[in-house]
Amino acid sequence: MFPLSVAFVLATVHTPIALAEEPAAPPPTSARVVSVYDGDTFTLETGDRVRLRWVNTPELKPQLEAYGIEARDAARNLILNQEVTLEYGQSIRDGYGRLIAGASINGVDLSAHLASLGFAHVFVIPPDDTDLSTLMSAQEKARTAGRGIWSDERYQGVLHITSFHANAPGDDRDNVNGEYLRLCNTSADSLDLQGFRISDASGRSWVFPSLILPAGHTVKVHSGVGDNQLDANSQLSIFLGNANPIWNNGEDRAAIHDPFGRLVDSREHRVKTKTKN
Repeated sequence: MFPLSVAFVLATVHTPIALAEEPAAPPPTSARVVSVYDGDTFTLETGDRVRLRWVNTPELKPQLEAYGIEARDAARNLILNQEVTLEYGQSIRDGYGRLIAGASINGVDLSAHLASLGFAHVFVIPPDDTDLSTLMSAQEKARTAGRGIWSDERYQGVLHITSFHANAPGDDRDNVNGEYLRLCNTSADSLDLQGFRISDASGRSWVFPSLILPAGHTVKVHSGVGDNQLDANSQLSIFLGNANPIWNNGEDRAAIHDPFGRLVDSREHRVKTKTKN
């Protein structure tokens, strides 16, 4: 039998002591913007990165898209080094750890501002019960005037490919649904996707089922097998039903066609290779 003091030391060494976790700090309701990466992504003085709610702007990387620089500069001109008010929905952070928030300064909403200039389109990932009428009105005025992105051929259709994840995390064969695209309804009305199809660079194609996509909302199109999610109160999802990956990790092209066979939008995936000097 160990003396009491020795027994206590051994118990302390071999028995984990539960420590109370500090509660996560609530997200800031206002903060100064210290940098702006692109039209819909910026960083606060708290160190938090923010993904702007309700809109999507053209990308700067991996490939520069039309009006990406103009969108970034418009956001910088409004909010850089300014104190912004932040508005959150049910989802506080995205999969990249960024805050998901609307941002406004002196009563000017950044999302609506970018939409009115034609540097953003309405972009909603449920759950989100925001009244989109003001944003949709700003978008339609910019579209009618042919401002910014609405003068570019990629935005002439009713659907726009906002992201293309051709290379799933890990081994694609073990994670077929990790391959996906996100499509957004950029029209002013709800859209039934029945009869629309998606094709790859080799010409293989897959026809979409009936799915009502509200204006401004998005749908994820997975390569693999699963149950289509058709309730617009949650993230809408379509599964193309493949047992194996369909997109080439090195280079491929996703194209969306309407029921009449007309090209609606396309997006390329290409991995840059380093060249030796």
